Amino acid sequence: MATNPISGLIPRGSLGLKLLLVCLLVLAMGVPLLIVAGLVAERQVNATRVTAEIGAGAGGSQIVGGPMLLVPYQRAVETTDTEGRVQRTTQRGSYVVFADTGTADTTLSVTDRRVGIYRAAIYTAQTEFDASFRPAATLQGVDESYRFDWTRARVVMFVSDSRSIRNAAELRFADGTTETFEPVSDLSLAAPSPDYSRPEVFSTPSAPLPSNLVAFAAPARLSATPADFAVETRLELTGAQRFSIAAFAQDTTATIRGDRQDVRAEGFFQSNEALQATDEGFAVSWRVPFVARGVEKAADLNSFNLGAASSRDMAVTFVASDDIYTGVMRAVRYGIMFIGIVFLATLIFEAVSGRKAHPAQYILVGLAQCVFYLLLLSITEIIGFTPAFFVAAAATVGLLGYYAATSFNSSAVGLRALVGLSLLYLAMYVLMTLEDFALLAGSVVAFAVIAASMIATRRIDWYGRGVSTTTGQ
Repeated sequence: MATNPISGLIPRGSLGLKLLLVCLLVLAMGVPLLIVAGLVAERQVNATRVTAEIGAGAGGSQIVGGPMLLVPYQRAVETTDTEGRVQRTTQRGSYVVFADTGTADTTLSVTDRRVGIYRAAIYTAQTEFDASFRPAATLQGVDESYRFDWTRARVVMFVSDSRSIRNAAELRFADGTTETFEPVSDLSLAAPSPDYSRPEVFSTPSAPLPSNLVAFAAPARLSATPADFAVETRLELTGAQRFSIAAFAQDTTATIRGDRQDVRAEGFFQSNEALQATDEGFAVSWRVPFVARGVEKAADLNSFNLGAASSRDMAVTFVASDDIYTGVMRAVRYGIMFIGIVFLATLIFEAVSGRKAHPAQYILVGLAQCVFYLLLLSITEIIGFTPAFFVAAAATVGLLGYYAATSFNSSAVGLRALVGLSLLYLAMYVLMTLEDFALLAGSVVAFAVIAASMIATRRIDWYGRGVSTTTGQ
């Protein structure tokens, strides 16, 4: 009768053969983990869509541009056609003059608006703007062909969505008098995608851009020989998820505070210091000097896209519904490693105790661990990641501990499994909270597990059925 050559290398029933089988089962558990990962990604996309729909009713992510001076001009331009004839035309346009100094102080009142299991942070922003202008000095070096009409100059501001403005915005002058802001129809502002590596971000293409910012203006009350002046205004508006202030002056100072803790500072410019969050709320401030802003003191709107300045902003963003899925996805990525650890621990227990576990039992234990991630996903959507993790982990650890006790008919085995799995899932939670150092910590855990396994099995006869009785030399 012919013999199987493989059986000579790995005897049937040996621990070595069982180890190979366990490795294959670990890889097989990757299939349900991939299904769970796909479900997490799908739910995250859906959460992003629903959150955007919720926030759209409140104005969405708001960008606010503070007071800037808009001065109309006429200019005689000479051009030469193909036949060498000189043609004289009059060019009309507007020059934007940025304030010498500007401050913006914002207070955000934030509430959650829910649709089903999804929520969006809806805020009411109250912003006090102050701006000081030196128009004549700022335009002193401009080409003499420009003829400015100072008497028609306007102070202009912009927002992302004017429908969310909640007050009759007024421009206050130093003498206490006011002018009312009105919508501007002759100015198209377009904020490009914030790709700051492209030089064309701050230039206007020949084709008109669609307006995605809304401007409003008030008379600046300047004479034909303009003097320096200062203005202030208060703007109240609603929005969702993100609030940002464009650096509207040559030297801009901004402060944003609110009554929430789940917030982070963002934007083109880095804040003066890390965002401070307490039980009462948060506060963060910026200072953007002229050289850091990277935009000239004044510019011709025929060659400068004013809306592009909105991409150089100072912003805060509230944690969105789709952010909760980040922790779940990170846990799923480590799933195969933790399933492998449990399988390896079970195999070592078999080797040192002489008790046996059937491959079907390995599969059931692996599936229970996969269902843990499904529980984590579904519960996280209701109560958040941290409490959901401990609820799902407690259910999974309890189930596996009970299964170990009944499968091996030993309460002591079940108790050891309960303690070991509790420590394992606690280690997983620590990995999830480390964020930037998660890879390092995961690598250390994996190395420690392999090292411990090698030490624990150093006397096992992988060709036989148990622990070697010989001593190593």
